[in-house]
Amino acid sequence: MAMQPVFRAYVCFVLSFTLALVYGAAPKYGKTHVVVYVAICSMIGSLSVMALRGIGIAAKLTMRGSDQLRKRETLFFILWVGCCIATQMNYLNKALDTFNTTMVSSVYYVFFTVCTVTASMIMYKDWENQTPGSIFWQVVALLVNVAGVHISRGPGTRRPAAAPACARCSRGESPRRSPSTPTSARATTTRSSSSSSSSSSSMAARADATGSRVDTDQTQEGAEMPHFCTALHSV
Repeated sequence: MAMQPVFRAYVCFVLSFTLALVYGAAPKYGKTHVVVYVAICSMIGSLSVMALRGIGIAAKLTMRGSDQLRKRETLFFILWVGCCIATQMNYLNKALDTFNTTMVSSVYYVFFTVCTVTASMIMYKDWENQTPGSIFWQVVALLVNVAGVHISRGPGTRRPAAAPACARCSRGESPRRSPSTPTSARATTTRSSSSSSSSSSSMAARADATGSRVDTDQTQEGAEMPHFCTALHSV
């Protein structure tokens, strides 16, 4: 059954499309589109299900007296299942690390079901002995699942966005120490000690005015900054 021309064409299509997703779409769109990782897992998973069914048939024939476990086809299916499972777990973990678990599980359920039913229909011809009514209701059930997944992907299924940066961070300004009032006061005291009493009083007045403006500017900047940026710019 695995050597049928139609099933071989399906396997070639799945492998070529999966390679295109892995090396083409995943690096660019994997972090923003959940379909990329899920499609890789689903298509590879459909091939692993077919290989597992072949292993099950081989085990059944072996228990009936016909040894199938030492044949090359059985060993190839076992190796193929191991490679498919490793690929599925890799990209499924990437999807779960990037997107919400509810979104990944629901979309993966639909994609995996569609791919598995398609592969089973091609390889085992499951629909040949079924009536059109039975096939119709199976399609309706699949559409209901798709609609349910679409409804479940509402607000709150994505991870929360990062908090916005403050005005100075958005302008690209590097954190720097703001002038403080005590430093200005000490500088003013040093300069005033070497001048006359009249100039000392005028410079002290200007220092008080400057300190007031600095405090006002710092207060306004602190009101605009988020709490995580205030400590950064005050260092």
